[in-house]
Amino acid sequence: MDTNEYTRRIRYALQLDDAEALRLITLGGYSASASDVERWRSKEDDPYFIVCPDEAVLALLDGLILDRRGPPPATPEGQVIRQERLSNNLILKQLRIALSLRTDAVFDAIQVGGGKLGKTEVSAFFRKPDARNYRKCGDQVMRWFLAGLAAGRT
Repeated sequence: MDTNEYTRRIRYALQLDDAEALRLITLGGYSASASDVERWRSKEDDPYFIVCPDEAVLALLDGLILDRRGPPPATPEGQVIRQERLSNNLILKQLRIALSLRTDAVFDAIQVGGGKLGKTEVSAFFRKPDARNYRKCGDQVMRWFLAGLAAGRT
């Protein structure tokens, strides 16, 4: 999936309008305009389409966590904050944190969305990449999860 599809599907699943999405992106530390947020929602064949940067998707997820869970505990001065590349595993992990979901709830959302995975397969998405049982989350699993979230929220 591309970044525009991520933003569209996340916003649909969580029922976020343009104003709320802009507020969360800004809260996440990314500077964007209302026009940008609207254009990131459009599809590729739309003449107003622009590509949503990875940083904007990460800011949306970070803003969602800050809004729903509050700021993280203070870190010791000089500690480097890790910056991961955008991936399905990171998005799934960020959404799980923001929505206070347990692995069972993520499993249930994937099932509701049409997926047929085991609970151990789902828990493997949340492991560190160098762990023996780590599993990369595919685009279809993300679609199932976001569809399940949308079905559970409406």
